[in-house]
Amino acid sequence: MLVAAGCGSTKEPTAKLPVPRGKLIRVAMTKPPAQRVSGVAFVQADPHRALELFRRGKLDVAPVPLGDIQRVLRDPQLRPAVRIRRLQARDVVVAQPGGVLVRMPELWQVYSDTADRADYQALVSELQAPAADTSGKPSPRAAAVAYSRARKEIARLPRVAVRFAQPSDPELAYGLNVLVAAWRDVGLGAYVGKGTPDATFERWFPTSSLRPARPAIPIAWAVDAHLVSTRVKGWRESGRGVVDYGALRRR
Repeated sequence: MLVAAGCGSTKEPTAKLPVPRGKLIRVAMTKPPAQRVSGVAFVQADPHRALELFRRGKLDVAPVPLGDIQRVLRDPQLRPAVRIRRLQARDVVVAQPGGVLVRMPELWQVYSDTADRADYQALVSELQAPAADTSGKPSPRAAAVAYSRARKEIARLPRVAVRFAQPSDPELAYGLNVLVAAWRDVGLGAYVGKGTPDATFERWFPTSSLRPARPAIPIAWAVDAHLVSTRVKGWRESGRGVVDYGALRRR
């Protein structure tokens, strides 16, 4: 079942969260699935609207809006409902064939060493997942040394524009803006624009595919966060971010 998000007062209650009534479990999604699930009503709503409806007891499950994980964890009403899943996926910068980062390996290395993983970890995954790098075991000291060396190298490199494709996923788009702003701050020519990209920003899950490996700069491990009513049981989310909505039941 698919229903639209209803309208009403935006005033947030100060008492404990209301409990949705009725047998249906109401789940908010930005893009509800085409396949129906018995006993579940999918409500199409953006994450901020879904949070408001969850507070008002109109929803049983809602995504945590981008950048709001720490805020809901500090909220005494919402904290018991927070479910955070570290995904088996990394957010990575991918060099595109024929792009400037492939043609200039030294520039590629500078982008890797100056990627602002700390800000990304704080602003996107909100400290719920570790940073990632090419070594597989990030070392703050080694990262600081590499960053300092790369900053000196920037002055010796030609200033080259590096075009990044705009991700369709809002979280990746936000994360890419964080990275691009930091690269521009150190004097690199990164920008997000239309046209043939030099690089893309993607979320990579493990795959058994035999496709050729593409050059990639790991930035951070990914997380997913939801609000799940305490009246709902059976919540399970896989490491690939897949939820078994058919397993949800009322307590």
